[in-house]
Amino acid sequence: MSLDHHVAVVTGGASGIGKATCLVLAEKGAKLVIVDLEPLRLEALLGVLRAKFPLCEAMSFVADVQNPEAVEAMVHAVDERFGRIDLLVHSAGILRLKGSGPKLLHQTSVEEFDAVVGVNLKGTFLTNRAVLRLMMRQRRGHIVNISSTSGIKGRAFDSVYCASKFGMIGLSEALAEEVRAAGIKVHVILPDAVDTPIWQQNGPVQPPEDTLPPERVADLILYLAELPEDTILDHLVIRAFRSRRKRKKTTDPGIEAAPNSACSSEKQ
Repeated sequence: MSLDHHVAVVTGGASGIGKATCLVLAEKGAKLVIVDLEPLRLEALLGVLRAKFPLCEAMSFVADVQNPEAVEAMVHAVDERFGRIDLLVHSAGILRLKGSGPKLLHQTSVEEFDAVVGVNLKGTFLTNRAVLRLMMRQRRGHIVNISSTSGIKGRAFDSVYCASKFGMIGLSEALAEEVRAAGIKVHVILPDAVDTPIWQQNGPVQPPEDTLPPERVADLILYLAELPEDTILDHLVIRAFRSRRKRKKTTDPGIEAAPNSACSSEKQ
């Protein structure tokens, strides 16, 4: 399915899931509005898009998604140039403050709380609210918010991040019910660990061994964008799949696996 003439806004679009999404949408012919805080990364991505997809129409916008004036200015600029927004992919997010590591809740400052909730949850509220002004006028549109598996199961030492991602899911599900009658779809995706710069920008945090390439999440976003108008999907958890794993050795000498049983170890 071609996305020719579709206008897609991608927040956090200069790296990670956002960047991968821009590339797959450009390949399908979408017009892109790439929103990010990093102007150099934005320019670099625009250069890649021009080289790979010369016919792709793309604009960049430097904005902080937790700043209401900046978000409204971005949507106004999109309206002036394209006159519509067909798809919002809201992928902007942070794990914690730059340079900060995992910590207990009672060690977490109000500044850290405000930063994480501000970007992840307030940013979702502001971007969704702003694009809806155009989508309600059009009586159609599609919003894809990127939450996390940490939004359905809490994880120790990242309580504020988990709270923000739980909130994103609740906001998205409620919004989906509010705008259904206007012909607007709302999806929320819950990726498990993804190999993105979020791991590098937050201090001494190493990504889990099994991480998903951001391109796989982008492929799912494209799939959602190409669904028939009368179809939506729910509970969109996406994680890496490893078909063969090393079996951990038991520390209990009284437990042994039968050599030909289903729980016998395999060579990796």
